[in-house]
Amino acid sequence: MRFSPERSFNKSDCTGCGICEKVCPSGVIEIQNGYPFFRIDKCIACGHCGVYCPANCFGFDRVPETEDICSSEKYLKLLEARRSIRYFSTIIPSEEEICNVLSVLSQSPTGVNKQGITVRVVRGAEAVEELLRPVKKLLRILDCTGISFLIGKLTGMSAYLRKLREGRDIIFRGAPVVFFFHVPRSNITGRTDGIIAAATVMHHAVTLGYGTLWNGIAEKLFQLIPSWHSSDTKGTRLTAVLCMGYPEMAPEWKVPPRDYMVKWC
Repeated sequence: MRFSPERSFNKSDCTGCGICEKVCPSGVIEIQNGYPFFRIDKCIACGHCGVYCPANCFGFDRVPETEDICSSEKYLKLLEARRSIRYFSTIIPSEEEICNVLSVLSQSPTGVNKQGITVRVVRGAEAVEELLRPVKKLLRILDCTGISFLIGKLTGMSAYLRKLREGRDIIFRGAPVVFFFHVPRSNITGRTDGIIAAATVMHHAVTLGYGTLWNGIAEKLFQLIPSWHSSDTKGTRLTAVLCMGYPEMAPEWKVPPRDYMVKWC
């Protein structure tokens, strides 16, 4: 899927306007003898040169018409309707449905214009239950040493830990699909890129009728559960965990607006 300007460029359509050189964020395009020259070894495959080319020398599809783009009002309604789901249906989305949800990753913005996103997908009740086994084992160890009692007191999570002891899945909440978002450790904007990717997938899932849960607890536990790590994500770091599935119940009302601050500099 990696874009290559050199391979895509059609010289016969080029007018030599120089726009591709102006918009290239990495400065790897130079106009030589009236045509762009690409230093491919430094190209980050962002596609800016093709997006802004008035002659479409790179063969891109035209951007959607304004009326086909989601309006501000509709996007606000999406945010108002989206709620974290804690009761999921037992229906398990198919692999094809999950791939459709994740397809928006090809358009997810990144800080250095390189995607580098790896999503590990855990699908099905048995697979998710397998994720819970080492968590329960860890809790038993903490109980034996008295550390869990101390953690509960210091964090106010005593009731949470009690429910976990009782066998209730209060981590994944019965979600049939769990996404682990990984980014390369070498990526200087990796954490930001991973969070943007997870948020993009979350919003897309909601438009398709799924419910999601942004799982900060699982993200923190990841560091303590070696069995959650996978050899195919070596050299990466986890940035977000997102649960997904059909909601067992839909919200009836909008929550009150949250507080935020704006400070002008």
